Amino acid sequence: MGRSNGCEANRKREDAKKRAAKFNKEGNSQLQANADCMSLQCKVCLQSFMSTQLKMAKIHYEQKHAKLPWEECFPAHPKPE
Repeated sequence: MGRSNGCEANRKREDAKKRAAKFNKEGNSQLQANADCMSLQCKVCLQSFMSTQLKMAKIHYEQKHAKLPWEECFPAHPKPE
């Protein structure tokens, strides 16, 4: 005789609990860490970028604010080459 759907559902629930216990050991969310990394901000339109993504800030500047000087958009950072 084959398995019933109830047995399979119970097995999947148990597997999901095991996976959740494995990956949620510390119970820490990375959302706060990601929000803290968004420290690079365009002063014209207030668009935020991760501090490690200066290349994306340059693309944003070229596409949105090409007529303005770089220092007006990102005064704390030198213009990337």
